[in-house]
Amino acid sequence: MVKRFFSTSFAGIYILVFAVAIGVATFIENDFGTSSAMKLVFQAGWFEVLLVLFSITLVVNVVKYKMISQKRWALVIFHLSMVMILVGAGVTRYFGYEGTMHIREGEASNTILSRDSYLNFQASSNGNNYEFSEPVLFSSIGSNAFNEKYNVAGREVKVEVLDILPNPANLLAQSSSGQPILKIVYGGSGSRQEFYIGEGERRTLFGLNFDFSQTLEDSSAVDFSETPTDFNIYFSEGNLFFKSRTDLSEIVMISQTQSALSANQVHPLKLRSLYDTGDKGFVFGDFMPSGELRLTSTGRKLDYSSTIGISLKVTIDDVPFERYIFGRNGGEGRAEVFQVDGLELSASYGSKRIQLPFSLYLNDFIMDRYPGTNSPASYASEVTLIDDRNQIREDHRIFMNHVLDHDGFRFFQSSFDQDELGTYLSVNNDYWGTMITYFSYAFFTLGLVMVFFSKKTRFYILSQKLKKLQDKRFIFLTLVCVSSILSQPAIAQETIKPVLPELYYVDDDHAELFNTVIVQDFKGRMKPMQTLSNELMRKVTGKTKYNGFTASTTVLSMYADAQNWYSAPMIGYGKNKGIADIIGVSLGDLASYKDFFFEDGSYKLGAEIRKATGKNPAERGMYEKQLVKVDERVNIVGMIFAGSFFKVIPIEGDENNTWVGERSSGQTSEATTSPIAQAFFSTYRRALYDAMQSVESGELETGADIYQLCNQIVLELKQYQTVNGAEVMPSKSRIATEIALNNSNVFNRLALYYFMLGMLFLGLLFYSVFFPEGKAKKFRIALVVLVIIGFVFHTSGLGARWYITGRAPWSNGYESMIYIAWTSVLAGLIFTRKSLGAMAATMVLGGAILLIAMLSYLDPEITPLVPVLKSYWLTIHVSLIAGSYGFLMLGAIIGFINLLLYVLLSKKNKSVIVKIIKEMTYISEMTLTGGIVLLSVGTYLGGVWANESWGRYWGWDAKETWALVSILVYAFILHMRLIPGLKSVFAYNFATLFGLSSVIMTYFGVNYYLSGLHSYAAGDPVPIPNWVYYAVASAAIVSFIAYLQKNKHQIS
Repeated sequence: MVKRFFSTSFAGIYILVFAVAIGVATFIENDFGTSSAMKLVFQAGWFEVLLVLFSITLVVNVVKYKMISQKRWALVIFHLSMVMILVGAGVTRYFGYEGTMHIREGEASNTILSRDSYLNFQASSNGNNYEFSEPVLFSSIGSNAFNEKYNVAGREVKVEVLDILPNPANLLAQSSSGQPILKIVYGGSGSRQEFYIGEGERRTLFGLNFDFSQTLEDSSAVDFSETPTDFNIYFSEGNLFFKSRTDLSEIVMISQTQSALSANQVHPLKLRSLYDTGDKGFVFGDFMPSGELRLTSTGRKLDYSSTIGISLKVTIDDVPFERYIFGRNGGEGRAEVFQVDGLELSASYGSKRIQLPFSLYLNDFIMDRYPGTNSPASYASEVTLIDDRNQIREDHRIFMNHVLDHDGFRFFQSSFDQDELGTYLSVNNDYWGTMITYFSYAFFTLGLVMVFFSKKTRFYILSQKLKKLQDKRFIFLTLVCVSSILSQPAIAQETIKPVLPELYYVDDDHAELFNTVIVQDFKGRMKPMQTLSNELMRKVTGKTKYNGFTASTTVLSMYADAQNWYSAPMIGYGKNKGIADIIGVSLGDLASYKDFFFEDGSYKLGAEIRKATGKNPAERGMYEKQLVKVDERVNIVGMIFAGSFFKVIPIEGDENNTWVGERSSGQTSEATTSPIAQAFFSTYRRALYDAMQSVESGELETGADIYQLCNQIVLELKQYQTVNGAEVMPSKSRIATEIALNNSNVFNRLALYYFMLGMLFLGLLFYSVFFPEGKAKKFRIALVVLVIIGFVFHTSGLGARWYITGRAPWSNGYESMIYIAWTSVLAGLIFTRKSLGAMAATMVLGGAILLIAMLSYLDPEITPLVPVLKSYWLTIHVSLIAGSYGFLMLGAIIGFINLLLYVLLSKKNKSVIVKIIKEMTYISEMTLTGGIVLLSVGTYLGGVWANESWGRYWGWDAKETWALVSILVYAFILHMRLIPGLKSVFAYNFATLFGLSSVIMTYFGVNYYLSGLHSYAAGDPVPIPNWVYYAVASAAIVSFIAYLQKNKHQIS
């Protein structure tokens, strides 16, 4: 019986339970917070038992299958390495610790605040001091029981946690025995703070003295420690009144009406109105004539920084106390004091302060920004290490992906103070856990690599079986369809042709010249004007052409002739009836810029936008989300008209390399300006307008001569940029490459090209099924050559993006999708080029992925990297992870085609289909092997990167957790052949198809539906398209019919 717990079948059960448990934990974390996931799963006793059983099973199976005696070293190494990885994780779990060190410039620190939370106790009695802490993990679900006894100075102290209150807040509630209470709301610096003042109370808030008295006469005698009252409030006969010591402005929020209120006069107090003293603003948010403040939980989800209220019962020598203490992770908490007969005990909840045997002195905190922006490009801490034990004083620079190691402690650049005069360093002490884990990673990699070269592995056996099955007789043919497809204008939907007023356009030749002008975008990236124009048009209309004209021509025409273009219908609003009704357009039509404004110039969406943006993003419905997107499009169009996007003029001598565009009337006086910019834009806009009018009026048959002045202005601008913006100007070759990439539209065109090749391969496959003696296979090499040609273009496109950005092109959602498509085709060429069915799967998959990349919520815009991504680890980690998805997706498509072949089974074609299914299954298994190796190595290298960046190689983040789920799912699929009842070829292909759901969840689901650190493709949750449900239902129906056919014809 005991042996069964360590059998291959039970190993499969452990893998599945492991995968399901950690997958469920990510949803628990999303809804209830990390602490709940930790308590119920990741740090639960049953989960640790599961990992121990799994580890023992791995060792037992190494012995059972005689891997050592048979010298199957690849399998021995990577199976035992997994055990060592879990051992290293255990050492980290029980012996390592983390924390945070905060240092201000010119100061030193030798203490850290622990990452884990504690109940911290301090006691004093008869001049003696005592201090002790208990580690705790409180969560909004699960048991939070804590009941301990202590002997403190000979006195018995009992501590019991009665309850916890997640995210506590004092909320105003009606009470028959209450008093008048008023809520005061302060906003600013991106935060909102609420305060309450009851009748008879006096409070000082942000330097203003508030007094809430029963009568105005009472309030005149208020004493604020010799500071006069600023705001006297009183409640009389059901109404609120106030008197201010200074003049105020009052803005009624709902109507936006503004009034000036004189000092030292009584005024009615209006709720939800903004009162402004000139330097401070506040709102009286709510009022309760008979109310009380009740401590209430405002939400069950506990984030890392969430406050927790703990109902604590402390009993000292049979004297009980019940009080709430409040605290959070990363802070020390506010202590509550309990006193009984000479013993004073204080209790607090939060982090524990840990003293280090050395200190760090912060000499300087340095922040570098992207040109012309406030976005950080990198930041670093210049510190001096002071260790008096060894007479050490060393200067070090700590920055992202560059750590300081000393005496078993590692310091990582984490964050900084808003005034940029202080730094936060993550601190890690886990020498042995890290060493064991890294050693295990190295051996794990060795074992995985040996899988592909050893002759005693499943991979080698499959390759030999495949050679016996495949027909090696081919005839080389050339098909002439490459040029016709690649020369097509991308996708037909790239052009939008609405009903237009009479519009004038800039000459195309001049627009082409202006394309080469360099512009600085609002994120600090330097790019050709053509790229910016494409991005702006894509954001406004979802397309890169308008009425048949390029984005560059359209954008420049809008700028030059703004008045005429106000009426051009070009702004999409998602066919939302509510928005259509507000702006007064017919549902389904595009809206013009003018449609969004009343005749007096006021914004039609103004009130609705204020309501939408006032809601928490998580609370916004589809209407609010669409409203915010439409508002963004309207603002973009307005900024095109104003020329605000055209930041083409470098500011001479600017230390941040700021470039400026045309200054609009709405900009503040503090905005960076340039006399040269003012002169350029006034001259250029007028010259463009005159040229357009001259051509359209028929003064000249072409614009060549009339645009001579415009061309000369642009050429002079380019020369000025070269001289004054040389420090950030891209090279000529990069500019040319980016323009060529824009013009080629290579990835959109390849989507159609791959699909067509996929259909050809699929047609030949079915032809060979029904006509096994036919000549279909003779065309295979020609089709493979066409695949190679497409792959070369695909590689060139990726290489161009790499060269343009100076980094690996897989740092956002769009780039990762086109890279996954590339690896899918690469996997096909490596493993499946001799199989019609597998190549059909490869091409359909490659085309489908590129089509997904074209979806509107995957923006192809090239963006600067955040500091943590500026590392060679980005190239290594993301390339392996994203690359593995291509291999695993290919296995799923092959599985689906095999299920279709089961459906087509008949007595006549049975032998042919069985042979094809067997061949494609071997290919699929080899492909999945390559995929799981890439995914495994990429996942743990991501852990290494995380450890080098912020000191934690595994934190159960949703993305890394689901990557592990995918590894476990595919490990189970590849081991199904060893489990009784799951050995059939049908079961394997069925599993490869539906196992892909774990990859889809890892890539899309985590980014759009779960919270976590990995957000390069994140945004507002995207509704699941209907076609997804149809696809799943279709796959299920095909699988069911295939199962019936399999049983009918009695094949595996």
